[in-house]
Amino acid sequence: MKILVLSEHDDCCGPMAAAFLRDYSEKWEIVSAGKAPTACCPWLVITTMRECLIDLSGYQPRSVSDLDLSAFDAVYECFDSPCPQDLDACRVLRDRIKNDAFLFYKQSLSSIRLLSKA
Repeated sequence: MKILVLSEHDDCCGPMAAAFLRDYSEKWEIVSAGKAPTACCPWLVITTMRECLIDLSGYQPRSVSDLDLSAFDAVYECFDSPCPQDLDACRVLRDRIKNDAFLFYKQSLSSIRLLSKA
């Protein structure tokens, strides 16, 4: 299954959600992109994700306009929040994204199981 994680800037919420989804399933191909991508991933995002043993230090935000959308099986539209300006707030955001991504993963698995039984 190929999933697009769509966010506004692909610098904070989108890359975090995509990274967590990759952790949940090695069988899924996860791509993160933004409607108006920024130049880089903020150091707070890199730092808080490193605490979860996920390295986003080389992540380069990309534009959804550069992708062939027909190649994706599903789109996970990540809620958008400005990247927090302090470490504790970024941790709170990271944990919220982790939970939301997990719920998407569980719902997607349920849908796949239902389709395979039909």
